[in-house]
Amino acid sequence: MSTEPDASGITDALTKALQVVQDGQRAQEEAGSQTVEVEVAEGMIRVGATLAGKVTVKLVDPRSVRLGIEVLSEEITIGVNAALDAAREQAGMPGAIDLDALSEKVEEIQQQSVQRLSSFMSSLADSQAKIVRAAAEAKGVE
Repeated sequence: MSTEPDASGITDALTKALQVVQDGQRAQEEAGSQTVEVEVAEGMIRVGATLAGKVTVKLVDPRSVRLGIEVLSEEITIGVNAALDAAREQAGMPGAIDLDALSEKVEEIQQQSVQRLSSFMSSLADSQAKIVRAAAEAKGVE
């Protein structure tokens, strides 16, 4: 592979795009592995959730089973939803994924790459035309 500088800037743009994707994946993995816990039913039930959707339910007080199946189910549902909401809220903190910003950056890099590739191809076509003209002139053909 050539070590000459890339005048078109394509390598630089692709390197930036790859870095943005890797940063996004890393942030997503970090946010997905952090557990957020909430308590419901006056502290009798503890629910944990991650942004990746993993949920744990702990009945921390034996009195929770006396709530009845409907109330217990409702409290667990409330806890799961609250924990998932808290995990999403936590993902909005620094270091988490900002999908809008990531998308904008990828689009920006894509536009730069297209412009640079277009410029490179135009220069290549111009160079080829000059070479063809020079070869034709050297042969005495016009």
